[in-house]
Amino acid sequence: MAYRAAVAGVGLTEATSPRKQTRSTIELCQQAVQATLAHSGASPDSIDAIVTGNIDGFEGTVLGAKHVTRLLGIGADLPVTIVNTGGTTGGNLMQVAARMVRSGTHRRVLVLGGPTFFGSTDLQSAINTNSPMIIEQPLGMGGYHMGAFAASAYQERYGLTADDLAAVAVADHAKASRNPFAHLRYEMTPEEVLAGRPLSSPLTQPMVCPISTSAVAMLVADPEDVADLATTPALIKAMGMSADPYLGGGKGDFSRMQNLANLARRVYALADIRDPLGEFDAVEIFAPYAHMQPMQLEALGFAPPGGGIDLIRSGATDAGGTLPTNMSGGPKCTNAGVAGELAPYAYAALQVMGDAPASIQIPGARRSLGHGTGGSFFQFENLAIFESLARSN
Repeated sequence: MAYRAAVAGVGLTEATSPRKQTRSTIELCQQAVQATLAHSGASPDSIDAIVTGNIDGFEGTVLGAKHVTRLLGIGADLPVTIVNTGGTTGGNLMQVAARMVRSGTHRRVLVLGGPTFFGSTDLQSAINTNSPMIIEQPLGMGGYHMGAFAASAYQERYGLTADDLAAVAVADHAKASRNPFAHLRYEMTPEEVLAGRPLSSPLTQPMVCPISTSAVAMLVADPEDVADLATTPALIKAMGMSADPYLGGGKGDFSRMQNLANLARRVYALADIRDPLGEFDAVEIFAPYAHMQPMQLEALGFAPPGGGIDLIRSGATDAGGTLPTNMSGGPKCTNAGVAGELAPYAYAALQVMGDAPASIQIPGARRSLGHGTGGSFFQFENLAIFESLARSN
């Protein structure tokens, strides 16, 4: 029995707008898988299973995942596990694969997160249906409103300003401009962010993620069986998932991410993390709205309540800071659905493997944190802590 699991390879495709997509969904998935095999040095015949996923409502049916996996070019007989947990699907894929390896039933599992938003003719209308139909949809509530709930509550409680939100967006764009795989690879000024189209107060369009298309894959392997591979794998030191009530009325406080804070305490205990701010070299969190990043930094124990924006404004979350955060640019600049939710894990693992794109690599990174979230009010969370296998041994 393995008991441990590690990320031994990662493959990313360049992200773009679905309107400018030059490769089909199948081709993007093939490209990500081939990049993963090339990065890890693993042969296709060494893979035992595939874990992939869909988001119903955008892609219609999980049968689509079976169609994709048969066309990857790595064999038609591999068993396929399909995950469908809505917006958390991508973040849960690696954890399912890790459990398969930890159980000892599988040696190497390929994880695939494909693009999600390529098939919707009116994506915003589809997202708006995520609001609970009996209680909240009759109020006219849509995706932007559900995101703005927390922004308004946090703003009222801690005095967050529009300038603060703009500062978050500006920082993410600066990071994304250095990431060759990011979608929005351009910088913005605070004035441009504030002058963006209003969506739902206090959010403007530049404070919200784009619709992207890309694919992400990774190889999860038994760390005792990687001698033939080309990488220094990233050990999955600890991981976990958690959930809040589905309805917005079931949340106790929109100004704090209590569910994430509870999950963080549990996952930190598994990895013996006692000083979060001092023990991580890189962090990738899923923050598609500008206000989410300071709130998540607080819930993860990196800043006191209301202090997340101060941490960002101080430069601590930039390259060279004490807590480099979302060096990829994060989902604020690239969000391809399932691929977008898997991406934080991929980038966090690459950092401790020493194989992130050179322009965003944190020198000497040994421990990193990957995070995913989803749901109508982002009430579902997942976390994983990665360590360099060289460090862990």
